Amino acid sequence: MFSRIFLTSTSLFLSSLVFAQEVNVNGRFTADSVKIGEPVQYTLTARYPKNLTIIFPDSTFAFEPFEFQKKRFFTTQTTDGQSYDSVVYSLSTYEIDSVQRLSIPVFIVHRKDCTAILPNDDEIVLKQLVRHIPDSVAAKDLPLKTNTNYLNVHRLFNYPIALIVSGILIVLSIACFLIFGKRVRKYFLLRKLNRNHRDFIAKFNEIVSQLQSDFSAKRAEAALVLWKYYMESLLQTPYPKLTSKEIIEFEKDGQLGDALHSIDRVIYGGVVSSAVQSFDSLRTYCDHEFQLKFEKTKNG
Repeated sequence: MFSRIFLTSTSLFLSSLVFAQEVNVNGRFTADSVKIGEPVQYTLTARYPKNLTIIFPDSTFAFEPFEFQKKRFFTTQTTDGQSYDSVVYSLSTYEIDSVQRLSIPVFIVHRKDCTAILPNDDEIVLKQLVRHIPDSVAAKDLPLKTNTNYLNVHRLFNYPIALIVSGILIVLSIACFLIFGKRVRKYFLLRKLNRNHRDFIAKFNEIVSQLQSDFSAKRAEAALVLWKYYMESLLQTPYPKLTSKEIIEFEKDGQLGDALHSIDRVIYGGVVSSAVQSFDSLRTYCDHEFQLKFEKTKNG
């Protein structure tokens, strides 16, 4: 039994030597040096009898001290009973040894096992970008390579923070509106009332002043129309569409009625004896209605 095992082992060893002599394997780097993490090409070729089956390592093979990145196959070429295969491996290293060696085998496939054929080791030099610094040197004393060139870095918009801030602002705006909304609306409404009344008084006084110096029925009518439109905006009543008689019936104010009758006599009859005093009565009536509206809005 022992003799049979010995003979079988001897036979396999001798067959491996025969295959190794028939198969010519070469492996080498395409560059003399490499940086840490930089890809480097390693070319592996095999010339062998065409009746043999040759396998090249794939990504599962241990390429220490290198790490596999990718590989590129070339089509088998056969001439005079000899086949030629080649593969280019892209590898990278993260080891700090100054000289690194590698030998990648090819495998001859048998019926029950495989025979590995190794090429000679090839070496590559690691480019040192950082010189050795003694452990005793403090961090502040380390030699640094300075670069004052401006580097434009794109700022990333922080959408989560923007959404949170926007949500907070919306909530605060709603809260402020609920708490102060009525007060704010009232403030702007009172301000508008004051501004409109000041503008009306200024324009009305200007027309009345012109009437005193150069009286005309047309100018008197313009003053009455201005008064009607202001009263419409103040009380939301369609004064411009009402006649003097209709206004008197609606307001039921004797002094206002006398003033409107007097102005109608000026416009349509040319009687100017008390025209200016009648316009003063219209202005007084406006002031009274404005004060009532202002106080009602302020206290409402």
